[in-house]
Amino acid sequence: MPDRSFIPSPTARLACGGSSPQSPPARPFGRGHLPAGRGGQGSPGQALVEFAIALPVLILLVAGVLMLGRGYALATAASDAARDGARYVAGKTSTTNGPGLPAMCNLITADLAGVTSSINCPVQVGHAPPFVAGTDYTKPTSGQAVVVVYCGTSANCTGTVSTLYQSEVDVYVYYGFNDLNLLGGLVTLTGSSKVTTSW
Repeated sequence: MPDRSFIPSPTARLACGGSSPQSPPARPFGRGHLPAGRGGQGSPGQALVEFAIALPVLILLVAGVLMLGRGYALATAASDAARDGARYVAGKTSTTNGPGLPAMCNLITADLAGVTSSINCPVQVGHAPPFVAGTDYTKPTSGQAVVVVYCGTSANCTGTVSTLYQSEVDVYVYYGFNDLNLLGGLVTLTGSSKVTTSW
């Protein structure tokens, strides 16, 4: 009959690699097992604070993207108007070698009708580009367009009866774009075109 008088103590069982009956196995922290005082999710007040901090940054980002898109559209309109004006004024009419500056300004004004009604056209300059603001033309104000023209050998882009071959014509359209100080305040957008005429 086996001897049952010897029962090892818990300390002896631990020394032999056993487990203590008083110590339950440790459970890893996970969802639902966080220490007391810390929930698995942030409180509603914390979410509101984070949203209040992030909201101004998001508004500035959205407004900046919208302003960049609007500025790009206006710059494209200025470039298209300058190109149309240069091509038109360099063309030949039935009575003269060029249509002249007033007719060109009428075309540019029509091109920019959806952008602005404040247009200073023409500002004629006696030399080829570059043109200097404050010297060759007045810098446009917010929402204003300034059209600067160099007619080359022609006095007013009308030409003469005798042909003036390879006469240079430069048309620049400057537009004052106000970005509400998101990108630096008043920005001058520039559209330009250079053509060589045969009149």
